[in-house]
Amino acid sequence: MTAQEALNLIDTLLCSTFGQRLNDVQSVVLLESWLGRTYAEIAVQISYEHDYIKQVGSHTISL
Repeated sequence: MTAQEALNLIDTLLCSTFGQRLNDVQSVVLLESWLGRTYAEIAVQISYEHDYIKQVGSHTISL
């Protein structure tokens, strides 16, 4: 399964179960984490604070 396929599956499941989708930042964190990047690397890449990306990642995982 590719990162994009995983994102599509998760988004479909969230939509059908909770009526919501991942936002742009959550999608990037999921895709980049799938590719093995750390939260610190993702934060630098998309110009967000490291702590915020950690929060997004932990929240996304708990959905």
